[in-house]
Amino acid sequence: MGIFPFEKIRKGQKEFLEDVESSIKNGRHLLAHAPTGIGKTAAVISPALEFALENSKTVFFLTPKHTQHIIVIDTLRRIRRKFGVEFIAVDIVGKQWTCPHNIRDLDSREFNEFCRALKRDERCEYYRNSHKRNSRILREITERIKEDIMHSEEIKRICSKNKLCPYEVSVKVGRKATIIVCDYFHLFSPKVRDAFFVKLNKDLENSILIIDEAHNLPDRVRRLLSYTLSEISLERAIREANLLGYEHLSDDFRAIIKILKKFGRGMRDGDERRIRRDEFITSLVRDIEIDYYEFCEIVNDLGEEVLSIPNRHRSYAKSIYKFLKNWAKEDIGYARILGRKRKFRLELICLDPSISSRDVFNLCYASVLMSGTLVPLRMYSNLLDLEEGRVILKEYKSPFPRENRLNLIVSGVTTRFSKRDEFMYRKYATMISRILSKIPGNVAVFFPSYEFMNSVMNFISISRKEILVEKKNMKKEDRVELYKRLVAMANKRGCVLFGVQAGSLSEGIDYANNLLNGVIVVGLPLEIPSLEVKSLIEYYDFKFERGWDYGYIYPAMNRALQAAGRCIRSETDKGVIVLMDERFRWKNYRKCFPLDFEFIVTETPERYIEKFFGDSTM
Repeated sequence: MGIFPFEKIRKGQKEFLEDVESSIKNGRHLLAHAPTGIGKTAAVISPALEFALENSKTVFFLTPKHTQHIIVIDTLRRIRRKFGVEFIAVDIVGKQWTCPHNIRDLDSREFNEFCRALKRDERCEYYRNSHKRNSRILREITERIKEDIMHSEEIKRICSKNKLCPYEVSVKVGRKATIIVCDYFHLFSPKVRDAFFVKLNKDLENSILIIDEAHNLPDRVRRLLSYTLSEISLERAIREANLLGYEHLSDDFRAIIKILKKFGRGMRDGDERRIRRDEFITSLVRDIEIDYYEFCEIVNDLGEEVLSIPNRHRSYAKSIYKFLKNWAKEDIGYARILGRKRKFRLELICLDPSISSRDVFNLCYASVLMSGTLVPLRMYSNLLDLEEGRVILKEYKSPFPRENRLNLIVSGVTTRFSKRDEFMYRKYATMISRILSKIPGNVAVFFPSYEFMNSVMNFISISRKEILVEKKNMKKEDRVELYKRLVAMANKRGCVLFGVQAGSLSEGIDYANNLLNGVIVVGLPLEIPSLEVKSLIEYYDFKFERGWDYGYIYPAMNRALQAAGRCIRSETDKGVIVLMDERFRWKNYRKCFPLDFEFIVTETPERYIEKFFGDSTM
């Protein structure tokens, strides 16, 4: 048990803990499908931290969720309190989110450029103070963070109050840390990773990686390696060029807009087409009459000058430079797509996450990639290009009592495009209405799209429950209000929450304390393939001969199962999961179900639900 922080080890948790211990000891990559409730965080941290302390390694716990940062830090505090183990831990989030300048309207790339310009021009007192030699306050704050394991928000408060940069101080602490909690981009954005490890004075070869919510990793890495050039950014860069006397660049940016419009001749709103790498470069060089790479450097000079203006946080020229520089990359593993939504945008889309992940996993000492929806495991191993001889694929069973869950697949309905008509909408509405009448308390219904949800809701009849509806582009505070309403109505007549799969309410929210007695998943979020999805299918077909599976079907199944997983969150929760589409029965789709996912296929789900809940619906 080593330094496991809890008195009792859960069912399934011991097996996972022992596998983590063995895989780290032997320098392996453990891909773990570990369902909710197994206690992943404590089971992975305790053996990883113990091994790191004994063998002078560093643990990097990577998670995209702020709530998980808090859970990890709390677990580390428990370990220290219980065992008196001396170690340094630090929680590092994106520097933008702890920056005392409180700049929130930039994306991460834009913020990094803004931050770099401030430091270069010595305009950031927080940064300067964080690098003063013989600073008593810097030394005291650094030692305090080393002694007290703090959340990033706590570090932000204490550093901001003392005019120090939270990120720089956290990195300073990180040099001596045995465990660092951070985000995916710290390790999987190549340039960020290189700078991060130099500042930490650490190396991948002596690092143990723990990847939380690992089902998100391939798409997140692809996004980190993708770039966009929009007509809007070019128009705004023209204003930047005019402001600073770069009139020749204004003309060049206008020339690029004309090139995009020429490529898009005949395209209507929503249309897409592929653009070849050399097609764009040749047109650009011909129209601006300058070497491509020389032009990139001139654009970069403008971007740097814009960012040197006091209180200027963003440079569109700098974003254009980043795009142009990366557009010149080789074609393998990328799609180049021109789209039109009123205005044109040219995208360089990474199709292959292994362009970054391969080096990370080949170099690191060991890793654990874990998620409650990491099936099929082989797909994730392939997409990330994990070294075959080092990989362990392991699927763990749910620790929750089988008698507390009822899984139903409803046949006779489907959200396939060829079947979408008023008859199918009415059929779904009738069945959902009957199901809702049999489930007590709160129920969530997740649809494949807002359009399909609205079409079905027109015919749904609900008599007793309050209706809550997720809106497109809903603000965070409005989502919080929906959640609060669910809590308020849980022990009363209950609510029905209508939302979409792959939305903010179907992933990432923990509906704790049996807040949902049922989840209905309506169909699969398989939309008409965009050109990006078609490119993914073609690329994965070329690389793995599994294009439709890896690029289309399995990601949709993962989103559906993420939504289904909102129901039962603890050993005492009791609930019903209803999957409403005949395709859930199909063999190729069932490969995405966990091994212990037992289900009943029926066209009359209300009969089983009534029996499951007994008289509690009355």
